[in-house]
Amino acid sequence: MTADKDKKLVQGPVFNNKGKRPTVNVIEKAQDVLVQYRQKAREEKEHKRGRLDARHNYLLRTVADHLQVSQTEIEDSVLEGFQIELMDQFFLRTNVSLIMFMAPKPEAVETATTATTATTAATTTTAAPAKPAKARVKVYITDGKNEKIETDCTILYFIKTVEKPVTLESSMLMHKWLNFGYMEVLKTDTKGAHLIEGVAKILHTIYIPALTKYTGWGGLPSIQREEMKWEIVSNLEGFCGMLNNASGSLEDNILLKKCDTIDLTQYKSATDYQEAANSAEDLLLVENCFVGWCKQIEQVLAESDQMRKEADDIGPKAELDHWKKRMAKFNSLLDQIKGQECKAALGIMIAAKSKLIKRWKQLDTQITDSANEAKDNVKFLYTLEKFCDPLYKNDPVTMVDHIAGLLNAVRMIHSISRYYNTSERMTSLFIKITNQMITSCKNYITSNNSCRLWHEDRDVVLEKLRACIKLNKEYQAAFHRTKARLEQSPEERQFEFSEMYIFGKFDTFSKRLEKIMHMFELIESYSKLGESKIEGIERYSTRFMVIINVIKKKSYDLLDHRKMDFDTDYDDFCNQVCELESEIQRFMEDTLDKPSTTQAALQLVKKYQNIVTGLKISSLDPQQKFGKILQGFGKDIENVQKLYQKQKNDPPCGRMLPPISGKIAWARQLFRKIEQPMLVFQQYPGVLESDDARKIIRSYNKVAKVLLEYEVIYHQAWLKQIDVIKSGLNASLLV
Repeated sequence: MTADKDKKLVQGPVFNNKGKRPTVNVIEKAQDVLVQYRQKAREEKEHKRGRLDARHNYLLRTVADHLQVSQTEIEDSVLEGFQIELMDQFFLRTNVSLIMFMAPKPEAVETATTATTATTAATTTTAAPAKPAKARVKVYITDGKNEKIETDCTILYFIKTVEKPVTLESSMLMHKWLNFGYMEVLKTDTKGAHLIEGVAKILHTIYIPALTKYTGWGGLPSIQREEMKWEIVSNLEGFCGMLNNASGSLEDNILLKKCDTIDLTQYKSATDYQEAANSAEDLLLVENCFVGWCKQIEQVLAESDQMRKEADDIGPKAELDHWKKRMAKFNSLLDQIKGQECKAALGIMIAAKSKLIKRWKQLDTQITDSANEAKDNVKFLYTLEKFCDPLYKNDPVTMVDHIAGLLNAVRMIHSISRYYNTSERMTSLFIKITNQMITSCKNYITSNNSCRLWHEDRDVVLEKLRACIKLNKEYQAAFHRTKARLEQSPEERQFEFSEMYIFGKFDTFSKRLEKIMHMFELIESYSKLGESKIEGIERYSTRFMVIINVIKKKSYDLLDHRKMDFDTDYDDFCNQVCELESEIQRFMEDTLDKPSTTQAALQLVKKYQNIVTGLKISSLDPQQKFGKILQGFGKDIENVQKLYQKQKNDPPCGRMLPPISGKIAWARQLFRKIEQPMLVFQQYPGVLESDDARKIIRSYNKVAKVLLEYEVIYHQAWLKQIDVIKSGLNASLLV
């Protein structure tokens, strides 16, 4: 800034107050004053430069590195004025604080510098062409409270994150204590919308993800820690949403075209209006401007009456954002209409008795009505906002408890609101509520899109799916309860809305969840095939894994109920599982026919019973084979009976066994051959209730009784022989 003042002192010829050229002495004195001024400025700057320490150098070096200039240039710029004092105040504060460096773009500085240089060169005695000077970087320091942020500049900011002063001794910790960032303010951002959007983008892409993954929350219990983190992140996300809405409102703000052909601010009284109306030339200029404003306003009204284009998954807060933007737009128009230029133009039109007055009043009425409608809708939707928060913050399990309060708030809006109580708008609001519930369910199932369904624990996923389906049922049940209460009060507005529009999307989503549940249950059941020890069953387990891998490789989102690709793949999956089930059934029938003994057949049936119980397949029932095995068991009893009759007098005995012990062992072996299958049959009482089974039971009891008696007889005979042997042992060996 000092250099600019110096150039102003020498540019152009200098005259005294009488219009005459000054004498040579006066010029020499002025030059001496200029030299002294420059010398004093240099001394003051060098004195301030001597005050710079490691803390200042850290900030200036960071700014210089980002702007890709030397640190000396940055120092020369900030040493002017009281900017060093602002840095010192930033260091000494004991709370979280901010300091910003605003650097206009080099192109803007270069343009100004070139113009000054050309002017200076034109006043010199030589005729050499002006040589553009290199753009000098200008940096301004501010705390962001009072100074206005200019367009076409770079903002570099430092945020102190500790509640303690930054001293010279602690300067080595500045890289930990300070957060650095920057934003580019575009030249075209005259409304500030892009700047606000940039702040929201920084928060959304940097700070919110960092806080989400941050774990150093002190010694709080895990539950409180998660609740605190969720509250902070939710508030930041809400603030980002507010910034985005403000940016959108600024972007959508309508500015009436400025009247460049005539200065309307000069007309302030009725006399001025009449004079302009009497002037044909001025009146024509005002009318042209007036017509242009009318066309602008008519276009705004026409656009506001058009059908809104919205995404099909937005939530109820989007409805509030829409009406807030609409209110800001029409309030801005009303403020401009009440401004000096519009008042002057309208006064002139009234004085001239123009036909445009009727058109203007109609537009004014429409704008006022639209502004009142938007204001009224915003007022009621604001009351709904706190009831909608659980839709965004809670999971489907806890969301159920807030549905009743939400529907009561909607009922109140429907009953009291002057503008928002139409069937179309209320249905649209309910659809947005449904949309947000579905979105929250998706985030809940996928853990906020952090993992795919295939990668989560199946039991956990199934529990989440059931919770989401329950939410849909509770939502519709609460709606019907509210509707029934309204029917008992005929004086109130009724819930005469299309339930198909309101709940149809959620019902479709629930059906999708039910299909996913069925798929996961089948996967959980058939995965037990790999645990079976039955020979030959492993090929079916391998085939099922192939079926699963095919559907796992699909790239679409399973939870996107709008895409029908999953339904086709789900049908193919179910058909392949049915085919696999049929093949397993045939395999079971073939293998159950192979065993030669009843005991082996029963062991195989028991193994299949475990598989079928795990698969939960009703068509595969190994118990159906018990009847055939029971008939074979009856033949086994007959064979044992025949074998007993044939060998009871001289049964085969094991080597080195005494005769009686060998006969008892032989009888027990025959008994085990019929006893072990019967113990298995007794575990399935239904198998033993038929007439054929009763005959087999009687035959079993008869043979078992005979075998037990056979054992008892020989055991008693053995005891008698023991007594004889004892008496023989008592006889004397020597006579």
